[in-house]
Amino acid sequence: MNYRLVPATNEDQSWLEQLRRAVYRDLFFATWGDWDEARHQRHCSECWERGGIFCIEVDGSRVGMIQLFDHPETVEIGEIQISPSHQGQGVGTVLIRDTVHSAHAKGKKVSLCTGLRNRRAFTLYKRLGFRHVGRTDTHDLMEFPQS
Repeated sequence: MNYRLVPATNEDQSWLEQLRRAVYRDLFFATWGDWDEARHQRHCSECWERGGIFCIEVDGSRVGMIQLFDHPETVEIGEIQISPSHQGQGVGTVLIRDTVHSAHAKGKKVSLCTGLRNRRAFTLYKRLGFRHVGRTDTHDLMEFPQS
């Protein structure tokens, strides 16, 4: 698969907000029982303010986003969102494997968290080699140790 990561700009915020809405809609209902627009907007703002956002392009089309933070001992995947129309096609798998490979080349582990009700993502991360290392009230904490 041929993809590229494009640093997000202010002009991407509307597209990213719509992507998040599409990706997390079912998870919002499973977690909180209904859509909460204020919570959605707050999460969008918090994600944007943290930075490190890249739009994922496959064959010239935007299909998702990833948020990466390069810490001294860890590369953290803050967010990864693949458009529902492109889920199940290997985009996330390739991107995560490439992120792990790049982090390991720097001698770092990879960490991420996923919503407790996001079993599909949890299963994917386990299949790719992540270990479950903890839990908060809302998220499973996972890491892929250095090789």
